[in-house]
This record gives sequence, C-alpha cells and structure tokens, in this order.
Amino acid sequence: MILEKGEAVLLSSNDAVLPMSGPVMGWFPWREGMRLELAAGAQGTHLLLGIATLNRVLQRHAEATQLRFLVERPAFIRLGGDNAAGDAVAACFNGVLRETLTPGPMSSAVVESLLHVLLVHLHRGQPTSNGAGSEAGSITALAERFRVLVEGHFRDRWTVARYAAELGISRDRLNDICIRAHGRPPARLIRERLMLEARIYLENSPLALGQIADVLGFAGASQFNRVFKALQGRSPGRYREEQRRLAKAGSAPAGAPYAWP
Repeated sequence: MILEKGEAVLLSSNDAVLPMSGPVMGWFPWREGMRLELAAGAQGTHLLLGIATLNRVLQRHAEATQLRFLVERPAFIRLGGDNAAGDAVAACFNGVLRETLTPGPMSSAVVESLLHVLLVHLHRGQPTSNGAGSEAGSITALAERFRVLVEGHFRDRWTVARYAAELGISRDRLNDICIRAHGRPPARLIRERLMLEARIYLENSPLALGQIADVLGFAGASQFNRVFKALQGRSPGRYREEQRRLAKAGSAPAGAPYAWP
C-alpha cells in the first residue's frame, strides 16, 4: 500500500500493532485475521496481489532471489522529502490502477512490470546489513539461503552440487541441512519447486504445453509430460483439464496449493 498522508495501523491476527505514518509505502504478506485501520483524514491506495501474480512478477529476473526474500516479511520505504523514489512509486501505483480500470492490449504484462519496479524500489529502501554474523552459518540461515537460491535458479536446472558450491558448503552438508530443516533432500525440494511452477502455469496461463515446457527449461513437451506425470501422477494436460473443471464447478482443492517448501 501507499499511504500518502495521515495515520494507519495494521493489526495482525495475534493483536500485534504496526503503526504507519504517511507518506510511506508498505508491503505486507497478508494473513488470515489481519486488518488495516485508517485514521480520519488518511489517504492512500492499496493493492492486493494473489500468489500466482506475485510468482509471475518475480520470475525470470536476475534479482528475483533478493526480491523473493524481501516479499515474505513486512517492509517499508519512506516517501517524500529528499527521497526521489516517491514520484516513481506513485507513478507505478497510478499505472497499475489505470491498467486495471481501463485494460488495454497486454495490460497484465504492464501491471506485472510496474509491480516489479515497485518491489525494486522497496528493496532499495531497506537498511543494509553489516555482515551476516554467526547466524549465517546456522542450519536455519543456510536452509533459507538455499530456498532463496532455488527461487532464483530452479529454471536454470542447477545441480545440487552447484547450489552447495554457491553456499560455500559440501553437498553432504546441504543434504543434511535440507533434511533437518524441511524433511526432504535438496534434489527433491528443487523438483517440487519446479512442479509448483508448472502447476501455476497450467492453472493460470493460456500457454500451450510446449511453451510451458520451454519456459521451465525442459527439452520439449514430451520431456515435460514425462517428468510431470512421474512426479504428479498424471499428465500436465490431464491436470489442466481437472483444474478447469474444478474452477467451472466453483470448487478448489483444500490446503495451500502454492505452498513451498
């Protein structure tokens, strides 16, 4: 959201209070039970993004690793004063609203590009860290760094050894970390992330199976079909038809379909 002026309070489900004073841009991963209260005279705009849209915004960008880490926690950037980002942020919000209210050709691509620019400005406005400290080598920290790396490179088909080298640890150490943190070895986590992306495309995009295979780094539709069926229990074409029938019937599978890991 962008709070142009006035006061607002974000209340979480456990009654934690997060006050805001404009002008400010804020990002909040929304949770059930959260609510936003605006004081009299407050003025601003809020945007609500679905997980599928967010994944499309972050995909295929070299900086996706940093942005993916950013979007999973509340973040703010002060606007106004000598902060030159204020005009750019306002322009992005206005552009998104304009394309939403009066959509034109490829409006979704324009909206996703503007949202990406907003996240980059938000990332720029965060305080820099002065070193990783002792926590950098902990199991939790390394597991998080691995997860963020996977978000940025699962389409590039990095091997487990490549991820381990990027983290500065051995492959055996990475295997141990993933099992202790997530209950599965790294190779399985990488495959799960790839299949998550495949399901997002099958459910939300009009792309043909061959096009989806190309986006995800498969050699072709046949390889995509073979891998998807082995991991998901049915072909991608059948999966897409099932999801369309569910959507038409107004029902959806229980649970969090885009949860990972």
